Amino acid sequence: MSDLSWTIAAMAAVTYGARAWGLGLPTTRPRGFARRFLDHVPAAVFAGLAASGLPGAGPVDGAWRLAAATVTVLVVARTRALAPGLLAGLMLYLAARALGWA
Repeated sequence: MSDLSWTIAAMAAVTYGARAWGLGLPTTRPRGFARRFLDHVPAAVFAGLAASGLPGAGPVDGAWRLAAATVTVLVVARTRALAPGLLAGLMLYLAARALGWA
């Protein structure tokens, strides 16, 4: 099993475990640290998946991927919404690929 496969399996186990734990306690709601942790699990799993692809196929492709990730972070920080950030980063990367820069 490759490193990426182990990473994906670990992220799936953490996500499933956190969600199953929450479903197992229907009459109670997590508080404090547990609540804050569960609120950030989906974002952390997505960030882990996205970061694993940043190196790209080579230095030029990796630089464009890093630029797209930076644009994504900046737009999300500015708008406080994930969808516009993902769209902006994806559009930058796809434009660079269409123009043959990446």
